[in-house]
Amino acid sequence: MKFLFLNIIYSFLFLLSSSHLLYAETYETLDGVILDFEVSGDGEALVMLHSGMMSRDDMRTQIEYFAEFYKVIALDSREQGRSSAARSQITYEQMAGDVVALLTHLDIEKAHLFGQSDGGITALMVSHLYPNRVIKSVIHGAVYNHSAYSEDQKEGWKNASFDQYDEASRDPSGFPGMAIPHYLKGHSDISDFEAHYKEMAMMWATQPNLSKDDLAKIEVPTLVIVGDHWDISISHTVELHEALPKSELFVAPGATHFIHQEKPDMLHRIMHDYLKE
Repeated sequence: MKFLFLNIIYSFLFLLSSSHLLYAETYETLDGVILDFEVSGDGEALVMLHSGMMSRDDMRTQIEYFAEFYKVIALDSREQGRSSAARSQITYEQMAGDVVALLTHLDIEKAHLFGQSDGGITALMVSHLYPNRVIKSVIHGAVYNHSAYSEDQKEGWKNASFDQYDEASRDPSGFPGMAIPHYLKGHSDISDFEAHYKEMAMMWATQPNLSKDDLAKIEVPTLVIVGDHWDISISHTVELHEALPKSELFVAPGATHFIHQEKPDMLHRIMHDYLKE
């Protein structure tokens, strides 16, 4: 309960004309996780969900762009970025529940969702479990079932390790090294980074577990995006698109799993047009 009043103490208001950031604060979930989030802009609500082991700062370009048109709620998912750890193994269902709990806390009945990678899976899970809370969803680089990954990849995740003293492991141009700056937003050092990586990797190796029948029941309008190389396989993405009854598909030319950083103008244009339809 030491975090009981953190959302009051930590809350602050920005009145700078050069920024759309209204405030940042924290919210405590029923299972005691402290979610760190910020709200920017005004209009219909749009929730931004970052990829695994990152923080909302990984989507800063999207946050700043869409705050011109929407009330953007950007959170650090549980156990990532500035948000706190939990007692139990992390799941996409938990993160979906966090999104809905945060919307309720903010007195927002329905919102658009944009998620990249893990954030896309979380958005898909929100549409599956809480469809009445979603207006439209945009997901990029997401899978609906862990069978999308090869057995070798999943075995590697199940045996994930990290050496904090190894320069190659910390390489910011590779993974998981690129996640370290985001981890340090909520930690003073990387002594526990390996344990964090192992927990996240176990989730990737065993989740999500949606079926095509599950997807067929999702009536939320959804834009499914995938890069045309070095991203989730196009065949799996087409399966996802074809199983969702109200989905559209965009295969981004010359884009990878990091389209939000490589080709933000393309992403913004496609998302903006879709959300305004």
